Amino acid sequence: MLKLKNQYCKQCKHNVAPYQQCIQYCRVGKELARLDKKIFGGQPKRRATPYEKWDDRCKQAVALYERGVEYPVIAKRVGCHVSGLYRELKKRGLLKMPKN
Repeated sequence: MLKLKNQYCKQCKHNVAPYQQCIQYCRVGKELARLDKKIFGGQPKRRATPYEKWDDRCKQAVALYERGVEYPVIAKRVGCHVSGLYRELKKRGLLKMPKN
């Protein structure tokens, strides 16, 4: 792949920096980018931060609680400890205490 980039992209009139692909304007650059993505899988996916993971867990927890599922069962389903679930729900103002 690097050999192809060296061969074509160095000479391309749309190339702005060394070894940078001219994807937007050059047919060869577009094809090299497509092949690179196909062979190597493209850019790695961004991982969710712990805060984003807890946001998702809390959304799931609220939906399950509204359906009548209790917090210990919810914690098992979303994959966390029940005390952590209580803490994060309380932090976000979503904790609802069970009615007796």
